[in-house]
Amino acid sequence: MDFETRPASDYPLAELVETLNRGFEDYFIPVTLNMTAFLNMVRKDGIDLAISRVLLAKGQPIGIALLAHRGWTSRLAAMGIAREKRGMGAGAWLMDRLIAEACERAEREMVLEVIEQNEPAVHLYEKCSFAIVRRLIGFLRKDAVEEGTPQLTEIDLREAARLVSQHGLPDLPWQLSAETLAQMNPPARAYRNREASVIISNPEVDNIAVWSLLVESQARGHGLGTETLKAVIAKHPGKTWHVPALLPEELGKSFERATFEREPISQWQMKLTL
Repeated sequence: MDFETRPASDYPLAELVETLNRGFEDYFIPVTLNMTAFLNMVRKDGIDLAISRVLLAKGQPIGIALLAHRGWTSRLAAMGIAREKRGMGAGAWLMDRLIAEACERAEREMVLEVIEQNEPAVHLYEKCSFAIVRRLIGFLRKDAVEEGTPQLTEIDLREAARLVSQHGLPDLPWQLSAETLAQMNPPARAYRNREASVIISNPEVDNIAVWSLLVESQARGHGLGTETLKAVIAKHPGKTWHVPALLPEELGKSFERATFEREPISQWQMKLTL
């Protein structure tokens, strides 16, 4: 089958959302986005619709790839092929085209995250010469309550992002990087506890996501991360707390000590040097 691509920016937003949802039908974890969720993803993840691509067969959209880029790095934020067109080489063809275009833009690396248990997708990216950087994991704690008076100071989300830039891992996953975190706005919240900080989603709802837990370099190894988690739970009791499966596995100890349970789905953080 012959394929071609067009810039995603050529299409109405509603058509992009429809094509993306078709691409994730019967996916390993089904995804359905509405317009608001799509626009939030575009803003927060820095997706550039001019370099993102709609995949066509016989002139009809059958897939989509959403990309973001910063400096010399691009990220494949999402890629989906319509269910009826899978198994025909469309994914491999599209990836080859995306990589070629990244090289034309003089980028030096491409990054992505893929569900570890989605073996066909992992195999596709490995076939395209992506290498595994690390495993990314998630956690859950339901109806969490902690005793004690939390000693937390609320800080600007941009200040929390600056601390991640200064003290965090240099190769954090894109969605947990300082640049992405700096795009967050209220009702998300950031708190500081001595040399530790935490960023959470809207604390007024029942399910709260922890987007960042940082202990500054000089204060590590003394349980401050766990203390900070317990403090923020005490401040917002009775909630369900979720850590998306984007957390580098080596950073999971504080959550385990705070009695978070590791979730079964994990991801690979992958990188291709161009």
